[in-house]
Amino acid sequence: MHFQLPPMQHAKLVYCLEGAVKDVILDLRVGSPAYGQCAVIELSAKAGNMVYIPEGMAHGFCAMSEDAVMQYKVTSVHAPAQDAGILWSSIPADWSVDNPIVSVRDQAFVKLIDFVSPFVFDPAKVAS
Repeated sequence: MHFQLPPMQHAKLVYCLEGAVKDVILDLRVGSPAYGQCAVIELSAKAGNMVYIPEGMAHGFCAMSEDAVMQYKVTSVHAPAQDAGILWSSIPADWSVDNPIVSVRDQAFVKLIDFVSPFVFDPAKVAS
């Protein structure tokens, strides 16, 4: 589950150009009614759908097809010093796989329960 820490946090627009993925979004905004909860959506080239992910969310996906190509549009540049993540297996998401292939980097991320979030929920930014 990936995100960038302040001051380089960003919103994302994510879509699948080839194949299909299970896309997972995790709320990391302290004070949010949904803090620590996940939203799961299937994105696919066939459906042509996409998802907007606001600042303060972690994002990850699992390929549900043999090949999958993802495209991101983000509101800030990649900043390796602010790059962070949450261990995928420590969140309440049904990934629908038993033995996923996970990078060494992603396996080393902190568990959600141990993460001290710098993100704060702002009710004024929520659309009514």
